[in-house]
Amino acid sequence: MFRSRKPTGPAPGRRPFDRACAARVDSADPGLYFEASLSYGWTLREGADPILHPDEVARSLLVGAVRTATAGYPVLHVGEARSAANRELSREITTDDRITVSGHVRLGITAETEARARARHFAAERVRLEEAERTVRLQILREQVLSQGLGLVWWLERNGTPQGVDSPQRWTRELIESHGELTAALRREQAVTGTEEGALLRARVDEALALVQDPETAGRLARHLGDYIAHIPGRPSGP
Repeated sequence: MFRSRKPTGPAPGRRPFDRACAARVDSADPGLYFEASLSYGWTLREGADPILHPDEVARSLLVGAVRTATAGYPVLHVGEARSAANRELSREITTDDRITVSGHVRLGITAETEARARARHFAAERVRLEEAERTVRLQILREQVLSQGLGLVWWLERNGTPQGVDSPQRWTRELIESHGELTAALRREQAVTGTEEGALLRARVDEALALVQDPETAGRLARHLGDYIAHIPGRPSGP
């Protein structure tokens, strides 16, 4: 999956060049860079305007070509980035009409860069797993709320009358009403999937279902669900 951080070796039969330089070049990971070791050569074009510092111009053109080629690759994908850069360098660089540049590049990454890149990767994987688990929990909650015959029973059992409620009967009525509102919203969400309205509705329903997952706040959903439903586009106003 990952590539070695050590610089990659030269290709067999590669043309030798008489000059060399090193540079940091971009990767797809913000703030992380490849270490490029470049060998190159250049020739001035006959009849062209003179160049005061041809070697500096050649290096600038060469590094720019490599940087463009590697910028789309994660820093741990050293082999792919090297191949892309040398594929770019397989053609002579003639961007400046006064000079022709050719070259080859080896790429590597430092131990510090590798450690930072791997830490970012594992952190991103952890976030993706957490989001996937949350999605699964919400899907299960949808199924439970919409379950024929058991959805309301599950809802009442899940959000039993909390301590200190003055009127348990009123609380139960509010729970039944909130279950009806939520199931209606879930079914309407299914009917408008793929539209902007559906996206907003799904966001509201996901927010409501997320409350259900927290035992300390789940009971408040019976009182606050009306606020969620009132923001759903297309819902008739009034009683």
